[in-house]
Amino acid sequence: MGRSHVDSGMAHVMARFPEHATSIQDHFHADPRFREMCSDYAETLEALQRWQASNDPRRAARIEEYRELAEGLELEIVTALQSPPPGTKHDLR
Repeated sequence: MGRSHVDSGMAHVMARFPEHATSIQDHFHADPRFREMCSDYAETLEALQRWQASNDPRRAARIEEYRELAEGLELEIVTALQSPPPGTKHDLR
């Protein structure tokens, strides 16, 4: 996982869920799995943008595929945000 995707991952997630900015930052800094989700989300959105600009005959299928991936990651991210970040005093794990 490249550093740029990690950094852009948090930015993409914050842009998508600005109402959760503080929680996103807390999870991002405390939870490596959350950082990976953010990175995956950034990579998915970047691939989606590339396919949207493509003239490839597979364009429509790939756009649908990457939209579904993005939606699935958004659900995972929102689910993660409903629990306190690991290692915090509110974390019961």
